[in-house]
Amino acid sequence: MSSAPLHPVHHVDVGHLRLAYRTAGDPDAPTLLLLHALGESSLSWDPLLDDLAGLGYRVLAPDARGHGDSDRPGAYSYELMTADTLAFCDAMAPAPGGLTVVGHSMGAVTAALTTMALTAGSPGRVTRLVLEDATPTRPGGPTFEPFDEPDHPVPFDWPLVNALRAQRSDPDPAWWDDSLRIDVPVLVVAGGPTSSVDQADLKDFAAGVADGRLVEIPAGHMVHDEAPAEFLAVVGGFLRG
Repeated sequence: MSSAPLHPVHHVDVGHLRLAYRTAGDPDAPTLLLLHALGESSLSWDPLLDDLAGLGYRVLAPDARGHGDSDRPGAYSYELMTADTLAFCDAMAPAPGGLTVVGHSMGAVTAALTTMALTAGSPGRVTRLVLEDATPTRPGGPTFEPFDEPDHPVPFDWPLVNALRAQRSDPDPAWWDDSLRIDVPVLVVAGGPTSSVDQADLKDFAAGVADGRLVEIPAGHMVHDEAPAEFLAVVGGFLRG
């Protein structure tokens, strides 16, 4: 993991939205896209950017709408975040060689939906998918009650929290069903028994896709934060394999 100064924040206009992002690596290398968790930003990936770029990638880590230094439009859903991600990919013009998508928690849902959209229209455009301790929400799961707004500032647009929790309580069944049709290699990194995420869903997803594998790093939900060396080793092996 790098201990260098933080990577600078850049911006790109995506339709009527301005998204912030961090980047590392050769601009002409294949692209590795990193999607962060709810309430986080590209800052959570910053310590890993140089290591991942060292695997031979141009690494891009955007701030999702409502997060970090990106715009806060007030409208939030997984569909909107997926559309933003697709537009971000178009704007950044990934080099030939395929796109690898990595998502953590909220970003894992967006990563799967983005992969579905890209592979449906352009087979071969996504080459690998990594889901960190989350999958698209399966129907019939728990209900996520809305949270009260905190009485202190938070580094993201608060309305997005309950908007996404409502979708997780009543997900589109196609999220799970269609994601299982993803035919690129998929790595699911599970956080183990101390994670807040149902680990059975992770196992079922990895077993249900055409080319899936599950690796447990028992660090809880924030795997790449709590166990960065182990995360890099597992993901690096998958990307090289």
